[in-house]
Amino acid sequence: MAKHLAQKEKPIKKPARRPLQELTIRIPDRSKAKKNKRHTRSVEDRFQSAMLNKTLDRKFTLTDLVLAGLALVLLLVSYFLPTHGLIRLLSFLVPFLLAGYSYLFEAFQEAFMGIVLGRELIITLASLMAFFGGSNFGGAAIMVFMKLCDLALSYAELLQSQKIDALYALRSDKATIISNSGEVSGKASELQEGDLIEIAAGELIPVDGVVIGGTSVLDASALTRSNSSFAVSAGSRVLSGCTNVSAPIRVKVECPQSESLISSLIRSAENAWMHKSAQQRLLQRIMSYAAAGIVAAAIVLALVFSVVTGQWRLWLLRASVLLTVSQMYAVVQTVKLAYDCAASNAAGKGLIIKGHDVLEALSRAETMVFDKTGTVTVGKYTIKGVFPRGITEDQLLFLAGAAELHSDHPIAKALVNASGAYASDVEAVDIEETPGRGVCAFIDGRSVYVGNGALMEDHGISYDTPTVPGSAIHVAIDNRYVGHIVMEDALRDGAFDAVEELRLCGVSTTVMLTGDVHSAARKVASSLNFDLVKSELTPEEKCSSVDYLMSNRNVNTTLAFVGDGICDTDALKLATVGIALGCLDRKEAIAASDVAILGEDIHNIPRACRIAKAASEAATTNMIVCGAVKVLVLLLGLFGVMGVGLAVTLQTAAVLFEVLNALRILYFEENRPKLRREKKQ
Repeated sequence: MAKHLAQKEKPIKKPARRPLQELTIRIPDRSKAKKNKRHTRSVEDRFQSAMLNKTLDRKFTLTDLVLAGLALVLLLVSYFLPTHGLIRLLSFLVPFLLAGYSYLFEAFQEAFMGIVLGRELIITLASLMAFFGGSNFGGAAIMVFMKLCDLALSYAELLQSQKIDALYALRSDKATIISNSGEVSGKASELQEGDLIEIAAGELIPVDGVVIGGTSVLDASALTRSNSSFAVSAGSRVLSGCTNVSAPIRVKVECPQSESLISSLIRSAENAWMHKSAQQRLLQRIMSYAAAGIVAAAIVLALVFSVVTGQWRLWLLRASVLLTVSQMYAVVQTVKLAYDCAASNAAGKGLIIKGHDVLEALSRAETMVFDKTGTVTVGKYTIKGVFPRGITEDQLLFLAGAAELHSDHPIAKALVNASGAYASDVEAVDIEETPGRGVCAFIDGRSVYVGNGALMEDHGISYDTPTVPGSAIHVAIDNRYVGHIVMEDALRDGAFDAVEELRLCGVSTTVMLTGDVHSAARKVASSLNFDLVKSELTPEEKCSSVDYLMSNRNVNTTLAFVGDGICDTDALKLATVGIALGCLDRKEAIAASDVAILGEDIHNIPRACRIAKAASEAATTNMIVCGAVKVLVLLLGLFGVMGVGLAVTLQTAAVLFEVLNALRILYFEENRPKLRREKKQ
């Protein structure tokens, strides 16, 4: 594969840049659904809305829990009471009404609106059929146990949503606004771009903005879930959700609160369920038709067989069992719940996963591609050596720093800090930065080129080959080469362990892409046991490499790309799963990625993989268990071996198991695996 990577790669279409307002919601592509649209809407979508997704509207309340518990006790008491006739029927009607009053009301609404496949209407018909068929216990049990299933699901959804509520606690509702009349207290949601606010020590930052007065330290640990703090002063950017620690600061608002970082993160976490996994979409499609078929079979049993055989009680009971089996909402909801719990668990660890489809894809990741700088390395360069030609070392450093003054690249920042250049010291105009190559600028009337060998070649400038391993930054003045600076980027702590943990998560191929020279890239790749490495790449060539690996991956596997979002946003969009590491202060990286890791801990990458795998396994288990129970009850009920009461009891037990299995993911705390291989020296 390494040889293939070295060959000429296929050109790809550069992905369109997504606007910032699409930070959290990716609208599903419905172009494929245009064919047979009328059929799809009438049979599938309407059915799913009526039956499969009904529990989304249910809320867990203490009143419902008390009534359901009382109904269960009365159901069991009535079953063992030695009553007969009308008295026995009335004793079962009490738990029936206690648990099913809401179902009866909603069934009436569905019947009035013509929703013939409404879930409450089907449950009510099944219960009434059981009563008319002579199974008083079965008729009441349907209502009681269905209510218990709904309560279990709604309570699980409540627990899952509490993880997201922790993000809401980081969004401040109030702000101290500075106006011509002085300081006034106002709502943070009403702040607009350009407003001035003051943030006291100990207060949350309500919106993103720029400091215009004061010096302080901000604490971002509540967002990143790790020790994370940084100093700010005039000109520094501040992010909503961080806490001002030491002193008051004045901030100029950059955007409304709805577009600030914390609001974007909340939307991402909340809307993960909107992007369903392929597993969920297939399951809903199958269950919608299966459920409709079972309801039709139950109607045939209740109407046709009852008339033909004359044993209407017998066939009413069997039809009632089939109607309980037709309620497929639990299968879909428990699968959805497993992914919801995984997304909430990840959000509590500072990992924003933007969809169930992302979790499913990440669980099948077999190839993991890393953009070196800012991922396996810390992205903070230091000067390893200065090699001037015809000028002094200080002059070479000053020229490089002056040209890079306005660049945000980590190498540029290191050069500026080392050179001591300030904007007031130089007159730089016509600055042109080429991603993956370097910077061209006019400084004091002279053309200055600062970048890698590719930039020198673009301008026909011959340059020296570095003799010291590292990232070489060449400098030329008016097409005359004046030397180079060798930069070094330290490995990130835990990078070796993280890469090895990924192998234990099922990642069989690890690839490193970098713009560094081959000697420096090979040293890093060797120390971290990467399977493949490709160096001296431009951002476009990195995208081509990702595209090649995407097109040659194994069937039913996915490719994940890990970057820091500075020069690799296109590659993040191109991969099956784009993972942005340490992207707290980079909105474009969050927008381009599928998994946004706010902190700098590289162990969060294998952690996200383990959470995704646990969710996928739990969802698969729930599908198998619930499906097997449904099939068993269907067959035994159809042939009269299983009564209504036992049928609904078994299905309820299956749902409770699936809810507990999904909640296990909500509190999933993985133990990091013990690595078998030692780090290479």
